[in-house]
Amino acid sequence: MPDLPFTNDLPYCGWAALRLLREREQGYSRRVAAGQMTKVEASHQVAIASALVAQWRWAIDPLVPPFPASVPHTRPFGALQAELLRQLRDTVAWEQRRAAAAPADAEHRERKLLAEALLWHQDAPDACWPPIIHYGLIARRTPSQRYVPDPEDEPFYQALGLSLPPLARVG
Repeated sequence: MPDLPFTNDLPYCGWAALRLLREREQGYSRRVAAGQMTKVEASHQVAIASALVAQWRWAIDPLVPPFPASVPHTRPFGALQAELLRQLRDTVAWEQRRAAAAPADAEHRERKLLAEALLWHQDAPDACWPPIIHYGLIARRTPSQRYVPDPEDEPFYQALGLSLPPLARVG
């Protein structure tokens, strides 16, 4: 079975997780102000999205500190795996509905594909670590297995606050 689109574009997926966090921060504050959501629930959902971003930062930048073993094993990045999956599944369903409602809209299609890629990286088979965690662990032990950034990845790394390895620049 071929990989889903964007599953091999780790910086873009990491950026998509960051965009999801920013949208949650903005959208949930509006929902709280409108009385559609409690502040506690909004804070919890934003914390889950923050954990997802922390996980992606850790996975794609080997200069980020090692796996956070100082926190409980069940929430090494600040959220339970089940919470991350639930939020991503909800996001995928929402993005799929938006894309289906506007099939000619390229942005909606791309957002749907990115949400599906994030879920693919998070969905752990047989209660094992999710693929993104496996990738991060392998990349730290085996530098030859690390994602090699392209110059076009620079905006994604910068948005995530990550150190971009020196790149060969043309010109």
